[in-house]
Amino acid sequence: MVNQTPQSSESSESSVSHQSGESIACSKDDDGVLLAEFSGAHEQNPFSRARMRELTALMRDIDADDKVRCVLLYGGPGRSFGVGGDFNEVSMFTGGDEVNGWIDDITDLYATIAGISKPVVAAIDGYAIGVGLQIALCCDYRVGSENARLVMPELKVGIACNFGGFMLRYTVGTTVMQRMLYTCEEWPAQRALADGLLHEVRPVEDTLGRALELSRTLARYTPEAVQGTRPRVNAPFVEGLERLRAEAKESHRKAFAAGEAQVRMRRIIGQS
Repeated sequence: MVNQTPQSSESSESSVSHQSGESIACSKDDDGVLLAEFSGAHEQNPFSRARMRELTALMRDIDADDKVRCVLLYGGPGRSFGVGGDFNEVSMFTGGDEVNGWIDDITDLYATIAGISKPVVAAIDGYAIGVGLQIALCCDYRVGSENARLVMPELKVGIACNFGGFMLRYTVGTTVMQRMLYTCEEWPAQRALADGLLHEVRPVEDTLGRALELSRTLARYTPEAVQGTRPRVNAPFVEGLERLRAEAKESHRKAFAAGEAQVRMRRIIGQS
């Protein structure tokens, strides 16, 4: 089994500016791998607007830190990678300007993760749903546990799936996108591997270890080569996300104004 602690000799706190008490814990090893663990929320890791903004700011700080050569995103031990937006927050939307702000936060987050010059790896255990899956699709390499479950359920919930549809088509092609978007089914780990949503599947106890091993390999590449390649390789993806910003605002405002999404979200979180 690969060592599952973020260390080569000893791990250390990152020089990236990030205050304690926030919902993402960071540590950096001697190889320049920064482990960002989603630690300060519910065990299923929903993403509120504040948390999305926090991760966006963190990724921008990472991009400016010469000591970081690779980023590893992880939901934490025994925790899902991310189950989407925070329904306690989103279920209060009415289809007004709050939707525009939410879509701006989402677009900024995805474009930042995909656009920074440092490679980004995702270690996925449990669920990656909606926003959580879309964060993973912005990463360069996805290592999933045997317990990983990937879902794009937006249409079933009652909201548009602009970003999810674009990302799936770009990453795994039209046929898989159509199956995932319109069935809203779970993709278990092996199905996700076969369809290209995951690059590797590992036993639960080895998932983080393998992701760290891969991250260290990427971190040892010549930084000038990697950082001169990733933004250019991902430029069409980032440009596509930015083109969706206005469209997603319009379609989500209409969906929330219809009112069905809020009812379904409240039912999911047990409020009705």
